[in-house]
Amino acid sequence: MCRTLSLFLILSTSLIFGQFGPVQIAFESDVAYPSKTLAGDVDGDGLVDPITYSLVGGYTYGTQLTWYRNLGTGAFAPKQVMFTGNIANNASVLIRDMDDDGDGDLVIDGSWYSNDGTGAVALVGAFSPNGGAALLLEDLDGDGDIDDLVRTANGVTILLNNGFGTFSEGAALGPTGTNTTLSASYADVNGDGLADLIIGGDNAQVGWYANLGSGTYGPQQVIIDLVSPTKTFCGDVDGDGDADVIGFGLPGGTVWFANNGLGAFSIGDTIPYGYPQVIADVDGDGDVDFSVTSGTSCDVKILLNDNGASWTIVNVEMVSGYNLVGTSYSIGDLNGDGRMDLLASSGMDIAGWFENLGNGTIGARKRFCQTMAGGYDLSGADIDLDGDLDLVTASYYGDWVSWYANNGDGTFGRQQIVVEDRDKVSVSRTADLNYDGLPDIITNVASCAIIWNNNGGSSWTVGTLPDLGSSRCEVDLDADGDLDLIGTGSWYENNGSGDFTVHAAIELALTGDVKAGDMNGDGAIDLVIGGTIVLSDGVGIFTTVPGGISLDEFALGDLDGDMDVDILEYRYGYLVGYYNNGVGNMTSDTLSTTPPGMPRTLILEDINGDSYLDAIWALSNGYTHQTYYNLNLGNGQLSGNSLIDPTAESAAAMIYADLNNDAVPDLVTVRFRSISWQQNHFYDAYRLRGSVFLDFDVDAMLDPTDQKVPYQLVKTDANNILVWTNSFGDYDLPADTGTWNVWTTHPPIYAVTNNPDTLSATLTNALPIAADLDFGLAPSATADTSIDLSITTGGAWSCNREVGIWLDLRNTGTFIPQNGYIDVEILGTITVDDLYPAPDSTSGDHYYWNIDSLGWFQHFAIGIAVTLGPIGSSSSLTATFNAGNMTTPVFTNTGGFIGTCAYDPNDKLVTPQGYGPAGAVPVDIDWLEYTIRFQNTGTDTAFTVVLLDSLDLDVDPNSLDIISASHSLTHIQVDADHVAQFRFQQILLPDSNVNELASHGYIKYRIKPNEGSPHLTEITNTAAIYFDLNEPVITNTTLNTLVDCNLFTASVTDLGGSVLEANASESYQWFMNGAIVTDATEQQFTATEKGMYTVQATSEYGCVAVSDPYQVIITHITDHDQLGVTVTPNPFNTRTRLDFNEVLTKDHMIEVIDVSGRTLRTLQGNGTSALILERGELSVGLYMVRISKAEKLLSAVSVAVE
Repeated sequence: MCRTLSLFLILSTSLIFGQFGPVQIAFESDVAYPSKTLAGDVDGDGLVDPITYSLVGGYTYGTQLTWYRNLGTGAFAPKQVMFTGNIANNASVLIRDMDDDGDGDLVIDGSWYSNDGTGAVALVGAFSPNGGAALLLEDLDGDGDIDDLVRTANGVTILLNNGFGTFSEGAALGPTGTNTTLSASYADVNGDGLADLIIGGDNAQVGWYANLGSGTYGPQQVIIDLVSPTKTFCGDVDGDGDADVIGFGLPGGTVWFANNGLGAFSIGDTIPYGYPQVIADVDGDGDVDFSVTSGTSCDVKILLNDNGASWTIVNVEMVSGYNLVGTSYSIGDLNGDGRMDLLASSGMDIAGWFENLGNGTIGARKRFCQTMAGGYDLSGADIDLDGDLDLVTASYYGDWVSWYANNGDGTFGRQQIVVEDRDKVSVSRTADLNYDGLPDIITNVASCAIIWNNNGGSSWTVGTLPDLGSSRCEVDLDADGDLDLIGTGSWYENNGSGDFTVHAAIELALTGDVKAGDMNGDGAIDLVIGGTIVLSDGVGIFTTVPGGISLDEFALGDLDGDMDVDILEYRYGYLVGYYNNGVGNMTSDTLSTTPPGMPRTLILEDINGDSYLDAIWALSNGYTHQTYYNLNLGNGQLSGNSLIDPTAESAAAMIYADLNNDAVPDLVTVRFRSISWQQNHFYDAYRLRGSVFLDFDVDAMLDPTDQKVPYQLVKTDANNILVWTNSFGDYDLPADTGTWNVWTTHPPIYAVTNNPDTLSATLTNALPIAADLDFGLAPSATADTSIDLSITTGGAWSCNREVGIWLDLRNTGTFIPQNGYIDVEILGTITVDDLYPAPDSTSGDHYYWNIDSLGWFQHFAIGIAVTLGPIGSSSSLTATFNAGNMTTPVFTNTGGFIGTCAYDPNDKLVTPQGYGPAGAVPVDIDWLEYTIRFQNTGTDTAFTVVLLDSLDLDVDPNSLDIISASHSLTHIQVDADHVAQFRFQQILLPDSNVNELASHGYIKYRIKPNEGSPHLTEITNTAAIYFDLNEPVITNTTLNTLVDCNLFTASVTDLGGSVLEANASESYQWFMNGAIVTDATEQQFTATEKGMYTVQATSEYGCVAVSDPYQVIITHITDHDQLGVTVTPNPFNTRTRLDFNEVLTKDHMIEVIDVSGRTLRTLQGNGTSALILERGELSVGLYMVRISKAEKLLSAVSVAVE
């Protein structure tokens, strides 16, 4: 897809040292500039195998022969090397079974190399005792092995093979006489079923010799006008079924001699061509044809024969390439159909074969090896949806588009051809045009304008555009959320499903590369076509900005950091910047002078993480091919040229993409015959690395039987950055040059086995990384039975939606529970869809998992998929862990939940949530527990998820404790600015359109507030969630307020008239004599009865306080049954007398109540009108004596004890 520029800040890190690493090969052609091709049965299986020359050793022209085992029906195995050495350009190279062991040996001029049956050869030596071999290499004596002819000083002699590759001279042929050169053919000339010898060259033996059988040959038979010097060849020129003779180098040129079938020859005609590499019936019409030397082109041409009557040069394949060696030919029956097929190769990295269709025609080129054949374009996409970035290329000379599956670590599988026979294909961009989740391929060839990905790269469908055009750029031109296509003079509107409607637009008829970006800042995507800015209104109306210039290689991006889209051009000798004033008006400035060379490609990417776009470019100058970068200085200026790859081999296109899944994009280049990539080390720094492990044998050595421990804090004196071991128990600390100490802060119930318990390392420029700084842990003598059981939901309990629940059991102590089980109870309007692992048993709403034992630091995870009912549905989940050797089970629950139909899938939670909007929690709270939940709601798999969590300065980062995570954490750190980083590298999180349930994830941790934090300290927390290099999703902000409730009190003020008022608070509850007064919940309260009144006040932070009692004495009792009472003495010390105006019976109750409203003593009437009250246990103070009957208050009086 042509890149639509969006401006955003990429997560950066401090840089200490940076560069690009050595060249790594993602794909390389099987052969390098294949100048020749051969055919022969290398492995002795009866099938003809192709063999190619390959250049080795740079331009020193060493030769490697590689062969490809024929699997039958035109399929071939991967390449195998047969020979490496120097072969002269004019050497004769053949495959023949010289030792009669069934496999093809290698013959180079007069020497042969024995094949061990696997294609590996070893030099035997010259096979002719006296040299001068004709290299006919046929069975001349009928004994089943390969013989030859040899030229002597005055004749020709048969060279006989003993069957094991040892040769000796046999009988002489023909008359004696001078023999300067020798050529020979072997064919049945006289129709007797025996192959005869035809000799040519500059010698006295020119003619043909009848095969008499048993290795004997008749006398010389002269062919009239076949004179020395000549090269001869036998083949059926006139299609009459016998072997005619072709003479090359005769005074009349190339002449063929017609055979009457009995060995009598007459001149047929001249042939308008010299000696070819191949003479064979390559089109299956019964007569021989010639291959045609292509000169410096790489075309495949055949001189087609029409029974000797006419000869016509036919272009079998046109290749738009220039190469000094031209095209080389060979023949062999590669598909086993009995017809000789044509093999061809050229220096344009092309080696293949053309099927003889047997009806006078030749088929299109097929491949027997993998070659790049002029890589021209490159893109990266997850073609097979396995979570890593695959590569797609267009081969300009090979005429094919292919893709390469990433193994996940930057190594790649074999080339997979998507389409071929597409002349001059030079574009292979990728984009999901029909929104099925599969990246499709866009090319510049109308017959395959779109190649639809059907099933993760295993099958493809070729598509065309409505007007048989092609796309020059893919961009959401009409802002409807799908990608439209930019053609030439038109654009193609996507309906969202990959169906396109063509719209004419003359403004788009400009020639040149097309790039997309918002050039005038109006929010609509505009185009730059060859240097001319074409503005779009977002609905398909275009306006050309006058004054456009012609640009060479160019890229769009914000060069000067002013948040608009600028242009960088790479022209011969210069990098030129065109700066946008924000509305599309550009001013230029030369930014750098480049070495001489033709610009090949240019991209703008932030390669060093400073948020400024840097330039990466490639040039070619003769045999010099190089790539460079220039760093952006942040003000629109560029640094000097920095060489990346001095041997970039015609780099045609580059992308900046993460191939090895380390979350750092790498530089990937498609070259003439390979794809290379270089790791980006700009993000590397000096590192201190190691592990924390359970040291079972207490030897302070990380042994294979030891167990690495996750989530352990490791520190260094190199800086103030804190890191924790990741899910695999490994840590990675940034540092600088120098000698540094490293130590681990471990749980107090464990001890470090290293002595000393601090490790040190020295980092230098030469040795920037210190590894194996490992710390062993062993439990202390104190037994600790700490077990954590946590439950996390993958989002809100949403109505009619499947929700994932993670349950994580973790042993955080030094005790090992045995014979345990987890009991999960799920209640409510809820459907359980899946449980993994499957429970060991179930009973009603209970699900049980058996756990034999849970070792130190080990955990057991359960995933539960449930679906809640419609809105308003309720549910709950509880979990219990118990073990046979535990006295108290571990219990946790989710509480009760009501389903909602709206939620944010990326959020931040805190536990406890706290009281009220301030999130009030006790000032001395031990832990705050945070959960960050995330969901990939994009349109493709997320390779890496990074959470940046801004920790409040009022929490202690050293106390951070990871509780659980949905996926493996690869890096955990907190920097000096209190920013915690949780990295899930290679998480392969699917998008919600593909797998809703699996698209969620989370991290849960707890952390302590700073010790001694004052009252009303506010602790806030916000996280940023990065899915790969997309803009971050910012979560909600959590808030907790540390509250010291000891500072909150309640008080009562008497406003008069029996009206009491509490101090200002959030809520109130009044009490009389210790009992709740119903509906008394306001700040003011009117007492209607005598009594001791208190108020319970709750502050805005949830603090609760009870006031001191306040006595209310109501002297007038309105009831007609009023009881009069006098107290003598009052105050009193020992006892006092209460006199009443009527007799008290046993139904009268007399209560003594203190100022807190507590009843201290209860008495009954004694049948008199007087009662003695003893002091007894009453302390000095004020009391109330209350008299009631049948729960009706009759009277109350205050008494004082002195």
